[in-house]
Amino acid sequence: MDYKYFRYAGRVAELVRDNGLKEGLRQALVRFLLTGKDILPLARVKKEGLFATDVDAVHEREKIRIRSTPMMFDASHVDAAYPLVFEKDGKFLRHVFLPAKGKSRGLVVRFHGHNAFRHLGIMKSWEHFDVLAPWDTFGWKRQGSWFWGEKGDGFVAEMIQELIAGFRDKSPGLPWFCTGGSMGGFGALYHGIRYGCDGIYVLYPQVDLNAKIDDYGGDVADNPYAYLRGDNMPDLLEIAGNSETLPPMFLIQNQYDHVNPFADHAFRLLEIYNRRKGWYGLRVHPSVGHDGDGSQEEAELFFSMILDRKEGRLK
Repeated sequence: MDYKYFRYAGRVAELVRDNGLKEGLRQALVRFLLTGKDILPLARVKKEGLFATDVDAVHEREKIRIRSTPMMFDASHVDAAYPLVFEKDGKFLRHVFLPAKGKSRGLVVRFHGHNAFRHLGIMKSWEHFDVLAPWDTFGWKRQGSWFWGEKGDGFVAEMIQELIAGFRDKSPGLPWFCTGGSMGGFGALYHGIRYGCDGIYVLYPQVDLNAKIDDYGGDVADNPYAYLRGDNMPDLLEIAGNSETLPPMFLIQNQYDHVNPFADHAFRLLEIYNRRKGWYGLRVHPSVGHDGDGSQEEAELFFSMILDRKEGRLK
C-alpha cells in the first residue's frame, strides 16, 4: 500500500474512534475530497475586500447594499414558516417548534436577524435537540429586536421568556441553549446570559446598541434603533459583567464585519469573558463581510459537547 494511503487509513481510524462511525466517515470523506489548500481556513475566506485598508468605505458600501436588498418572503409564507402562535395581553408572537429526530437532550432557541421578513423559520429538525424559533415582528417597520416591543414598551423580552418556559416545562430538567446571528446574535446573548442558558452559539452579533444607534444616524427618522434612547436600552455588556455566571459561548465572525465591526462589538464582550474567566471558543476570519462559516450542524455539535462534558463523556 502506498504510504500516503496507509497514513490516510490511520487518520480515518482516528476520526472514527474519536467521533463514532457515521461522523468519523463523514469527516474523512470531506478531507479526502478536498485538497490540502482547500482545508486551510484562510482558503475559505471571502476574497472581496480581504486586503482593504479603508474599512469604513467598505462598511458604507455594504450598508447601502444590504438596506436595498428585497424581502425574502411575504405574508403568504408566514403560516408555513411560523405556524404556531403565542398570545399574551392581546399581542401575538408567531413561532415554529420542531422536536428532535431522536431522544432530545434539550431545547435550542434560535433567534433570527434584523428585519423579520427576511428570515424563514427552522426548515429541518435537529438530531438530538428540540428547536424553537420565534418570529419577532414588533417595533420599527415590524423589523424586531428581541426585547423592546413597541415605542419603548419592552414587552417582547418577557413574551420570549414565557414562550421558552412553556416549552421547557414540557421537558423538565433538560438544559436549554441559544443561537442566532447579527441581531439574532444579540437576542441569543441577551436572553442566554440574562436568563442563564447552558450554552450559546453565535455568529457576527451586535453587542453595543449605542454603536448601532450612531451607525444608523443618531436621531434621524429612518433609524430602527431610535426607540432605544434612555432607560429603554438594555446594556448587554453590563448584563454580562454582572451576571452570576457566563454560559459557554462559541462565536464566529469576520474580522472586518462592516455591519457589526468585531472591534466595536464582539471583542468588547470577549474582554468581559476574559476578565470573568468565562469559557468561549472563537473563529475569526481575516475578511470583510457580515457573515461567517457557522452552521446548525456545528451548533448542535457544540451543544452536545457541553452536555458530554457535564456527563463526564467528553474525553
